[in-house]
Amino acid sequence: MNKALRQIFWGYLFLFIDIYIMIDLLMDPIGYYLLFTGCARIVDAYPNAKKAMTVGMIGMFVSLPSIFVNLSDSALPFGWSFYASILSILKLVIAFYLFFVLMDMAKSFGNETLYNRTQNTFKYFVTIHFATLALMSFSMNVTGDGWVALSVIFAIAGVLMDILFLFLLRAFLRASPDVRKVNYSV
Repeated sequence: MNKALRQIFWGYLFLFIDIYIMIDLLMDPIGYYLLFTGCARIVDAYPNAKKAMTVGMIGMFVSLPSIFVNLSDSALPFGWSFYASILSILKLVIAFYLFFVLMDMAKSFGNETLYNRTQNTFKYFVTIHFATLALMSFSMNVTGDGWVALSVIFAIAGVLMDILFLFLLRAFLRASPDVRKVNYSV
């Protein structure tokens, strides 16, 4: 289980960070592959991982063009911004399903604190990311500095929620029953 959680962590980290030098160095298809294989390792114990696996498989193929195209470039035509929106929705969907897997894991670990932390992070994560997507859809038609400030605030909040999700995945790695405690007593 520890290896699966590690693959899920690294997979989401690949989706979160974009380092673009001629190509995306932390390629999204590799991130989706890691998420897919991590979920495949635990699907027998946690059936909700099947949905995350499916989204991971879809993401491997859908995100292939993102290796060669810098989607944060503002000079790209409209079709690429639409594609970037699809990728952000896909990332939100896989995170959504991963939260359910993590809640099932916390229950099976018997760790009530971790379960509550997962639920709270889930509520804020989904709310902020959906609000950001809604704001993006209306921002094309509205002008004004207040609207820009609101967009920046939600974008920062979305990045912070992704970082908190990564911290949550690390907490699961530490709480995993596979983690062996070293006993130094003689």
